[in-house]
Amino acid sequence: MALEDDELQQLVWADAATKYPEAVLCVGKICFGEKARKKMPKNSKQDQKYILVPAVCALLNSGGGVVKAEIENENYNLQRDEIGLDLQDIFRSLLLFPDLTKYLDFEQQDNNLLIFVKTWNSEKTSSTSSSAKPRICSLSSGLYTRSGASLSHMTPTEALFFFEEKKNKARGELSAGTPAKKNKTVAVEEDMHIVNNTVAELFNGDQLQHGETLNFTESGNVEFKHFATENFFTRVKEILPQYISGFANACGGYLWIGVDDNRVVQGFKSDDKGLEKLRNLIDSVREKLTIFHFCKSGCEHQIKYEPRIFKVYNEAAEHYGYVCVVKVEPFTCVVFSEDPQSWLMDGGAIRRLKANEWAEWMISADPDLSEFSETFKLELSVTGGPPFAKPVYSHQGLDNLDDLCEQLFPVKSHSLIYTPEKLLEDLFQEHQGLKSLMDEQLKDVSEGVVVFSRSWAVEVGLPENQGIICDALLVAKGRPPILYTVCKHISEDLFHYSRRTAWRLKERLVNTGGYTHKLCVIPKLLTLPPGFNYREEWDLNVQKLYPQNYGLINSVNLRSLLHSLIIVLLNFKSFLSDSVGFEFLNLLTIEQYQLLSENLHKTKKLYVYGLPGTGKTVVALKVIEKIRIMFECQQQEVLYICENQPLRDFVRRKNICQAVTRVAFLKNSYRDVVKHIIIDEAQNFRDEDGNWYQKALDLTSSELSEPGFLWIFLDYLQTTHCFSTGLPEPRQHDPVEMLTKVVRNANSIYCYLKKIMEEIVENPTIGIPQARLQRLLDTATCAHGVKGYFEIVDMEDRNEIAKYVAKHCHKYLRSGYSEKDIAILCYNSEEVMAYSGILRKELRKSNILPRKMDGGLEEYAILDSFRRFSGLERMIVFAIIPYPPPTQRDVLKNVLVSVVSRANLNMHLVCEQLGHGNSSLLHQ
Repeated sequence: MALEDDELQQLVWADAATKYPEAVLCVGKICFGEKARKKMPKNSKQDQKYILVPAVCALLNSGGGVVKAEIENENYNLQRDEIGLDLQDIFRSLLLFPDLTKYLDFEQQDNNLLIFVKTWNSEKTSSTSSSAKPRICSLSSGLYTRSGASLSHMTPTEALFFFEEKKNKARGELSAGTPAKKNKTVAVEEDMHIVNNTVAELFNGDQLQHGETLNFTESGNVEFKHFATENFFTRVKEILPQYISGFANACGGYLWIGVDDNRVVQGFKSDDKGLEKLRNLIDSVREKLTIFHFCKSGCEHQIKYEPRIFKVYNEAAEHYGYVCVVKVEPFTCVVFSEDPQSWLMDGGAIRRLKANEWAEWMISADPDLSEFSETFKLELSVTGGPPFAKPVYSHQGLDNLDDLCEQLFPVKSHSLIYTPEKLLEDLFQEHQGLKSLMDEQLKDVSEGVVVFSRSWAVEVGLPENQGIICDALLVAKGRPPILYTVCKHISEDLFHYSRRTAWRLKERLVNTGGYTHKLCVIPKLLTLPPGFNYREEWDLNVQKLYPQNYGLINSVNLRSLLHSLIIVLLNFKSFLSDSVGFEFLNLLTIEQYQLLSENLHKTKKLYVYGLPGTGKTVVALKVIEKIRIMFECQQQEVLYICENQPLRDFVRRKNICQAVTRVAFLKNSYRDVVKHIIIDEAQNFRDEDGNWYQKALDLTSSELSEPGFLWIFLDYLQTTHCFSTGLPEPRQHDPVEMLTKVVRNANSIYCYLKKIMEEIVENPTIGIPQARLQRLLDTATCAHGVKGYFEIVDMEDRNEIAKYVAKHCHKYLRSGYSEKDIAILCYNSEEVMAYSGILRKELRKSNILPRKMDGGLEEYAILDSFRRFSGLERMIVFAIIPYPPPTQRDVLKNVLVSVVSRANLNMHLVCEQLGHGNSSLLHQ
């Protein structure tokens, strides 16, 4: 019997003093070897298995690690005695694979047996098999069903197929069913009807005769059980959850307690108190069962069963005893009798998975992004990946993982490459002797790549250590990855830093990057100058702690490891995750990644100029995430400021920082709280309410502490007003970085944007840094390979415009898009009010009810103003352009750039002529 979490945590503990750069679980004394284990008492053997198996399973499900067991029996030798057949068998049951060495490596070190555990992955069980293994490793499922006339405890693999069948059935019942779906339901009902006809008279009666033989047999719908009086309640308590859930998971049925296997009524003895205890026992089963819902009406769907107790009389018509029958209805969803035997690591301790979370894990798959298939490309699928891996996508037309590897980690035959070049120049200039030190360390490496970082800890989500010069990760053939930490003064603290960083990097490569081969990352400390303050007892010499062949990189998995490394470095949670109801990761462009990696450690104050659609907000949020990691900041210490409320609400949902509008920023005091400020869409700020720029500068330039970050993201080409912004003159913007690769907009939309932007720069109507913007445009590219759709239409009547919008919305819905893909934008709030009634009237015919923004990730069609939608995006955008008032004519083209760039794929620019002929402004 599996141990409870609290018991398990007493018997299995994490080794806090380990030298290994990964999780090490200690399991106490274990007896190994076939001869020694044969001599053990049966209970002791079982106890040891139920300590070892959860430890191994937890590491399999959490990215891998090491299980450390103290060898209990003397004179044990691993090579001679092996581990014991019963342990081999239970590990094979756990791994679903006959060869244990695929996932486990055993090594004897002194009086300890170490089990090196590779991550689980749901790959195919064999090259000839079409079925994948479950997403998560488990010893048992906790699920029962009927198999013929027997109760069957499903294996995890059987549970995988069972979930699929149940899910399809639930979907069929919820939809307007096809005849095939209806016939399937009818067939189940008919099966139950046959049984009901057979047992109805008995079940609806109230007595039976002792010794009579029932006229129906055990089947998929009927089970007979008879227990001796002395263990009656114990056995009934054991079987009830299994049989009730088993019948519910199948076609329903009847459990007869007091009838033997030969259909003979035996009955059981009981007094009134015992019968009440039995009824309570049956009723309490409902609380012990766990229900997992596939149906949307999950709260209303509950398992149904009904107990009935019959009096049993002997031939002399004397009361002899009782028979209990439990009638169970078939259940649409899934019923667990207990939590599965599946474990993972949680906060450094082992935890058994609850049935519902296990089921969610088992059915997890890549999200359905069919409606975004033109925009996104799948780079890492959860199918075949480690349990914690999430799907990873990139924009269509962007570099794929192979291309990214060629640019970031250009491994060449018989060559060792140092990268990235710009950082290397800075590091080698700042630290004399660093290049010689690395060259000496790597003189025997013939082929690979060395990736330098000022702090690999920050790259993998750990705080930086001021005592290091840099970190360098070696990925080369014939050896495991090695993380070199270069410092001036060695200390025990820096050894711990290097080990923790290597541990987290390994964890990220597996759980985020999807690497599935055996892996260890070896930490190694170096001093500059070499040997300074070096003490042998601090040299971990970690590589010797692993089996000789463990984690070695060969030509087959080198590319896989670099792919995983790309994902670790360039991933961010996609803005679409909340919309599709599934968290998946997207990849930064190399331009975005380089902006972050090259400036984060050396530039506290920075202006970032970005063309529309280059991902300024993506980078802004990534900066916030990195700042919090580097300095271990609290959420309230980092402030995000923008101009419009919907963008503010969108960022607030990310729950990574404070997010306010400019107006709110000026009204409130943030002194002694805020240390770092990120400003977005700064070109549309105003200084009418106060000097927001000086306030931000003061907050991040405290004389009492180290200056904080002040990064300002802006795009003068999207300026939507003629007022003073409050920004310093562009010539005072220093330093400046630029984003020029457009990733948001389809090609046809980008082409229109490029044309308008060139016109703005060539003939500016407002003050803009003309030369700087010209350089931006000269290097601009569109990363999208998707053509998309762009259209300009001229209309004079508002009703005509509303019908046009409604007609195309209806067409998009029929093509598979949803309401949440559509935004209808008007020039200002007054125009929104003017169009609200007539648009709703037309759109109601397609069951679309557009509403204003309220947080940035709404599940409905948007009807709002250009200004309020600034900084956000939708797949499909309708922009209604009226003839602008004279005060706004100067920024009309800038407004066009802002609103057109909101569309990912399809853009409809509707020109409201109203006799003014303003379309000429849009068509020029």
